[in-house]
Amino acid sequence: MKLGIFTKPIHVEKIVNYLNQNTGIDYIISTNKQEIESFEFDIGISYCFPHIIDIKNKTWYNYHPGPPKYPGMTNYSKPVKDKVTDFAVMCHKMTNVVDKGPIVKIKHFKLDSIPVNSNELGNITHYYLFQLFKETIKELKKDV
Repeated sequence: MKLGIFTKPIHVEKIVNYLNQNTGIDYIISTNKQEIESFEFDIGISYCFPHIIDIKNKTWYNYHPGPPKYPGMTNYSKPVKDKVTDFAVMCHKMTNVVDKGPIVKIKHFKLDSIPVNSNELGNITHYYLFQLFKETIKELKKDV
């Protein structure tokens, strides 16, 4: 079973380094939406991928850097404005309705203080999102 992982360039190195450390996971990785159609893979993974994906006849999962309360492209200014002290990241199965698929796992975390700005919350959130990725990526194949 091969994973097709689609993400932003900033995340490629850490994902590849993790997957190449004896995980036994067969994968391709791309930052290009046009390559979705040309690559052969069984399960699609959107890890902070900034494009809407037509899931067609494949199973897809989305790693979202925010809780269900903040769907869509993550903009951390709203949670900063809301003065959050509890936040979360999640992985959910994708459907044809953006951010409405069944949740696989939510990882909640407390913040030591109210984030000063979007960059601060984003940096903290991406740390936890990658932890969630490492906790769940091997299990997703079993859900297909």
